Parts: sequence; structure tokens; C-alpha cells
Amino acid sequence: MNDIKNTIESRPTIVGIGLVALDVILNGNPTTPAKLCAGGSCGNVLSILSFFGWDSKPIARLANNNATICLVKDLENLKVNSDLISRDNNGSTPIIIHRILRDKRGKPTHRFEFRIPWKKDWLPGFKPVLSNVVGEIVEKQSTATVFYLDRVSRSAISLAKYYKGKGALIVFEPSSYYESKQFAECIELTDIIKFSSDRINNYSELFPLPNVPLEIETLGNGGLNYRLKSDNSSDWNRILPFTVDNFVDGAGAGDWCTAGIIHELGQKGKESFKASTKKDIITACIIGQALGALNCTFDGARGIIYNVNYPSLNELISNIITNNIIPIIRHNSDINITTISNFNFENLLK
Repeated sequence: MNDIKNTIESRPTIVGIGLVALDVILNGNPTTPAKLCAGGSCGNVLSILSFFGWDSKPIARLANNNATICLVKDLENLKVNSDLISRDNNGSTPIIIHRILRDKRGKPTHRFEFRIPWKKDWLPGFKPVLSNVVGEIVEKQSTATVFYLDRVSRSAISLAKYYKGKGALIVFEPSSYYESKQFAECIELTDIIKFSSDRINNYSELFPLPNVPLEIETLGNGGLNYRLKSDNSSDWNRILPFTVDNFVDGAGAGDWCTAGIIHELGQKGKESFKASTKKDIITACIIGQALGALNCTFDGARGIIYNVNYPSLNELISNIITNNIIPIIRHNSDINITTISNFNFENLLK
């Protein structure tokens, strides 16, 4: 029950569109170099699934600059396919500062910043992929096992419709809710929706009954709620969290949870999801939460990848689920992330 599924034989493909960003990780110590790595929900989920053995192909509209070079280099180091990422002067490479801090009680916390600290200038933000390139994208990538989206746009909707028609499982992870025709279209196409209660705190009021086959609400250190459309009930079911005593950084925990759920339920697309029992869904959520809890013991959104090899991950997760104990793992100081001692944001924009 507690084993992570193997992908060696199936090699499923996930195509994702949404936030692919460059994370600048600062841990609060002025003597520690900044770490640069690919991030954003879409970037993280697809990178994690590549680590699990998937063929991961993000779609993004990035700028032609040094930030993109760093971002794509990190993705390719993680064996993520970058063929569907465009790079030109009309694109934008989001840059997000991920600052790891301690609160007034000395407990680790983090925040995301979107301005250059000493200048207060806005860092580049997200630009959606243009709808007029959808035809080129599907010509390059005609099928997908899973299609993932975390931002609402006309191009994302068109691609979701296309891949759904090819049997893909559609996973929607909105960062916020706003009433619009496009958001409603995304909901209509979605098989699994996952959202944070911090970002959408009135989902049950907006949707008293399930609109999507599987709805998942994450509650931070409170665990998660899920409900199934097939139950025809407004009631949510709670899955309790794991206790993390050696907490370092909570960033990316939700992305690991998402990736774990996709990995467990979506390896044959819509077909494997439809064949999943309620027990399978609960198991997938538990494995996702265990992955998220383990990642909280490392810096950054993908600390597991740089500190745990995949063959040993299965045993770690099984032990976490069985014993509710998050192991202490020595951090790998020789991780494959670009580090910069004297950080220069302006250089990234060149």
C-alpha cells in the first residue's frame, strides 16, 4: 500500500503549462551564496515527475536572457524536456525570490518576494502562452498521458481540450479563484483539481457540490481534504498530516504532494484514474503528503531531488507512512544548482 509506483516500463508523458520561474533562494545568512533553480508550480511538478521517471514537457513563454539560460539549464539537468519552451524578446521569465527566514519564536518560515530588495523594482512576472501558437505545440507534441495547468488562459484551455480528447488526465492547480468564463471552462475540463485553502478559502461556498471528479483542498500543516463527485455529497474527507519535527522550509511541499498524486493515479492517463478505487485515491493522497513532509526537511522547493536518490525514496516514504517519523538526512553540499556569491539581479535580465 505504501510503495511508490514504478514508471520504468510505462514512461508516461506529462505536458504542463503555467508558472515556470527562476527561483532565487536566500536562506537569511549573508555569507551563504544565493541558489538559482527552476521553480513555479508547473516547473516544480514537472521536474519532480521527471525525477520519478516521467517524460516531462513544460510549455512556457520565456524571455531571451540570462535568467532563462539558468532556468533551462536546471530543468535539463533534471532531464526535463525543454523543447516546448519558447525564448524571445516578447516573452517573460518570472523571477521569484524565495527567502528562508525564522519567525519571532525562532521557527523556520519563508516568503516569496517579487521586487529587487534594495531598489523595489518589480522583477519580471508571468506571461501566458499566446493562443496562436497552440497549433505549433500540438504538432510538436501530439499526445500526453497527463496535462497539467496552474494558470487560466485561452491557450491553456485549448490545449486541455486537445489533450483531453487524446485520453489525457487533466489536472488543474489554480493559485487563486476569480469568476470568469475561462475559469469555468477549466473546471469543466478538469479531472483533478487541487488548491490551497490559503489561496482559495471559500471553495465550498463557490461550489457546494463537487464539480470535478476529484477535488483536493490542502490545509498546510493541517493535512488535506478531498471529495469525489461520484459520492454526490458536499462532505469533505480529511486526511491527517505527518509530523515534521526537523522542519527547515515548507516551500514546494504542495508541489511534491501534487506530483505524488499524479504519479499514483495518472500513469495511464484518464484510463488509470477512472479505474482507481477510493482506496487508491486515499493512498495517493497519503503518499503525496509524505513526499511533501519529507521535502520540508530541506531548503528549497525540490530539496529531496538533491539529497535523496530515487531508489531509496520508496523505502523512506514507506517508513514515514508506517511510523509517522520524518528521518533526518544529511544535506548534500555538492548539489547541482547554480550559486552566486555577489548576487546581481540586473545580470539575470541581460
